[in-house]
Amino acid sequence: MNTFKLKILAADKVVFDGECEKMTIPCFDGEKGILAHHENILMATDIGITKFKPVDEDERVVFTGLGFIEVIDNDVTFLVQTSERPDEIDANRAREAKERAEEALRQKRSQIEYHHSKASLSRAMARLKATSKYM
Repeated sequence: MNTFKLKILAADKVVFDGECEKMTIPCFDGEKGILAHHENILMATDIGITKFKPVDEDERVVFTGLGFIEVIDNDVTFLVQTSERPDEIDANRAREAKERAEEALRQKRSQIEYHHSKASLSRAMARLKATSKYM
């Protein structure tokens, strides 16, 4: 059978635990796809949109925060800081977070504050993308 065991775990919940046909994850160098019998890997993942196709179900889409994915012998574990379905995201709140992050980037600040603001902007933009594209 061309499926694999997938477990997606956020800090506060189990997002998915079951058989899956395929998945796409956000990585620092673009999206990566995982299919059944993928080579064994351990990799850091970026903030963005994660898509996966459970067996006999429609494709699911979730916004995921930073994380790690491990593939060992057709068993995939995806650990993320946060995870939200598009219908769980408050688009107004995400827009406000985007505006705050853009304003913080315009101000001259320390390197640490710059990188924090850049991460906040990335997270807000990915959440907005999830609400606008998949709702």
